[in-house]
Amino acid sequence: MATEINLDISQRVDITCRKGDTFTVSFTFKDGDGVPIDLSSGYVWKMDVKETDTSTPDIIPDSSFTYTGTALGVLTITAPASTMETVDGGIYVYDLQSDQSGVVKTWLYGVFKVNEDVSE
Repeated sequence: MATEINLDISQRVDITCRKGDTFTVSFTFKDGDGVPIDLSSGYVWKMDVKETDTSTPDIIPDSSFTYTGTALGVLTITAPASTMETVDGGIYVYDLQSDQSGVVKTWLYGVFKVNEDVSE
C-alpha cells in the first residue's frame, strides 16, 4: 500500500527574457507514455508573473499573453513587445495553469527573469 501520494505534476522551468522584446516561448507536453497531449481545443490557459508567489498585482497579467496549442502537444505563449517594455528588469515568479472543463492543473512554475534592455 502506498504511504505517499503526490498530485502535484507541475515541473519547474525557469524563464529568462529581455525587457522590450517580444516574448515567445513554446513547450511540448506529452503524457506518461510519451504521446503528445492534444492541446488544440478544450483548454483555457492562464499564466501570471508576480513579484512573489503571494503578491498582487501581477507584474505581467494573464491578459497580456496569448496561447496557441496544437494536436502535437505544442503550446506557444506570446506577449507583445509593448507589454514587455513596461516590465522592469528583475527576478519574478510565474506559473502556468490550464482549465479543461473545470479541471484545473498547474503544468509549470518557476523563476521569470527579465534582463534590462539597452536599446529603446
